[in-house]
Amino acid sequence: MFYKLVEEFSDIITEYNVFEYRRYGSAASLVASVEFKDRSLLYIKDYIFIDGKRKYSYHWQDAQGRLIIRWDNSPHHKGLPTFPLHKHLPDEVAASRERTIKDVLTIIKGVILPD
Repeated sequence: MFYKLVEEFSDIITEYNVFEYRRYGSAASLVASVEFKDRSLLYIKDYIFIDGKRKYSYHWQDAQGRLIIRWDNSPHHKGLPTFPLHKHLPDEVAASRERTIKDVLTIIKGVILPD
């Protein structure tokens, strides 16, 4: 699936690296990075456990290493309406509906290639 997303978003992706991809029956793990046309980077950690639970973090930073957005589902920030889903912005933590790599790549594409 990840490779299909790389192909689908090839208009913004210039390079990618897969550091880990494993399947354990119904469980899976993916650790990867993606570089975009604007030289920003997305670091991906996505884990699906045998019990069906999922843990993810998608960290997008600019070419100088400054945070743009990090999406994750760590169970903190309980006051947000999308708990445990949330995103870290440079100056705040906000509610987030994005939960998949495709969701995040769609957001990034809208920034890199605005209509």
